[in-house]
Amino acid sequence: MTALTTQPEELSLRERPRGLAVKMRVPADLGWFRGHFPGTPILPGVVQLAWAIAYARRHLGLDPTVERVTGLKFLRVVRPGAELDLDLEWVPQERALRFEYREAAVTCSSGRFLLAR
Repeated sequence: MTALTTQPEELSLRERPRGLAVKMRVPADLGWFRGHFPGTPILPGVVQLAWAIAYARRHLGLDPTVERVTGLKFLRVVRPGAELDLDLEWVPQERALRFEYREAAVTCSSGRFLLAR
């Protein structure tokens, strides 16, 4: 049995004063596609959330314990091979991490994590 990929292929990463811009490709062999959905695989929303938090931990120095997610919108499905732009913005006064995934300038999902104090 071969190991399945669980992470995006990072194409570029640019740190900004209060955030991060990541360009990524969603691998066709991504393990999260198994069973979601047979014949028409789409990237689960929970994986998009997990990737955003992982990038915040790794590159923004945040150790986010998520209290809740607000304004969550899934507007367009993400398919195998998609090239996505992930924008993260840390808003310290609100303890909020805003995120947006776009494919070809069209928003796929967005929302914000409110972090525990």
